[in-house]
Amino acid sequence: MIYWRIYFRSFVSGSNRTLCHSLAENICVMSLPGSLIKAVYSAHHYTIVKVWLMKNSIYLVLLLLFPFLLNAQSNPKKLDTENKVSIRQILNESITAEELSAQLHFIASDFFQGRKAGTSAERAVAHYLASYYKGHGIPPLNGSVTSNLDAYFQPFEISIPNNNGKSQNVLAFIEGTQLKDEVVILVAHYDHLGADASLAGDSVFNGAADDASGTVALMELAEAFLDAKEQGLSTNRSILFLHAGAEEIGVLGSNFFVRNSPVPLEKIVAVVNLDGVGGSDKPGADNASNYVYLLHNDSTSQPLAELTKHLNSSYEIGLDILNPHNPERYNSDHKPFEYELIPFIYFSSGLTEYYHKVSDEAETIDYDHMTKIVKLIFASSWHLSNDQIEQGRILRSQFKKTGAYYCVPCGCASDSKEFTSDGSCPDCHMVLQPKWVKSD
Repeated sequence: MIYWRIYFRSFVSGSNRTLCHSLAENICVMSLPGSLIKAVYSAHHYTIVKVWLMKNSIYLVLLLLFPFLLNAQSNPKKLDTENKVSIRQILNESITAEELSAQLHFIASDFFQGRKAGTSAERAVAHYLASYYKGHGIPPLNGSVTSNLDAYFQPFEISIPNNNGKSQNVLAFIEGTQLKDEVVILVAHYDHLGADASLAGDSVFNGAADDASGTVALMELAEAFLDAKEQGLSTNRSILFLHAGAEEIGVLGSNFFVRNSPVPLEKIVAVVNLDGVGGSDKPGADNASNYVYLLHNDSTSQPLAELTKHLNSSYEIGLDILNPHNPERYNSDHKPFEYELIPFIYFSSGLTEYYHKVSDEAETIDYDHMTKIVKLIFASSWHLSNDQIEQGRILRSQFKKTGAYYCVPCGCASDSKEFTSDGSCPDCHMVLQPKWVKSD
């Protein structure tokens, strides 16, 4: 990966020039296949010019964020402040279908070649995410906005059959106030399945619903929390935005985070997982555009689910909150946290007809439906970051591990086996679940 520093002196003057310099790392070069000339792609906050350089066979990606750059420093999103700003106002004005659509069309475009774990395409998305947070003034965990982009990364090795590459989680952080040592984690994975050159026609698995939708939702949520903070509505607890890598090949990124957590596990109050929040698995149903699946663990997370249902009503969001028919298929980035008895809730609109197909494209997303889901996630995350939620759930400190581990039944050959160390299942590569018992 090569970085090009470009000073936009002929385009930007005055105080905005410094910001342009700090965001020049948006400009990255990566090795990817492609055609001779890529069309200009324009969206709400950016224009992307993609050029094929014949001499050295690399893409030069110019993320010219001029409208965004100016907004980020000189004209932050304006809210109606005639009366005291409320969370309801932040929710309604900071989370929009237009912004979600613009970002999702980019993240799920052919340009990123399906974001396969361990590839330069996945790495390029990670750099884009880091530059997004840096541009908005949201620092990395244990860093500042003056840090370089690498400060946002938690790198890890991939060691599974047919993939021995490297990936990275992307971590951004908004510090709380009175309870700033306690953390609420919002997580979504940004990788997908890559491309298959053997396919005729469309060969890119764009992963719009899975999980570009969760990725851009996380970005929009971060901006909403920042808007709230800038309007004097900081959260009591800190919020960590975790973009997990390599989920599709065994939930590797979130598992690495948990096993090497930069946050003490006992300080993680709750985890909110966003995986597939933009599609619909109910085509033709009366509520096809007005529902969300909410998964949780009855033992550790029931209060979180009840709070979310209450907020869905009190904030007049009005989604049908459902349980999926096949919850065993919803293995995602919440699992490593669940296995450590950390409370979680998992939002999804289900496994759509396009799931893990090349047809999972940005055009298949209902952005109004997605916006309602993201608003509910914001309301839930806001209250998790501020409210007392201890009552009614078991506490991790009350239990201990036995030293035995097992693969959650998934149909693989190791379903009935017991392991004596943690790690991943040798057959399905999913994270092994520890066995817990009540402490004496």
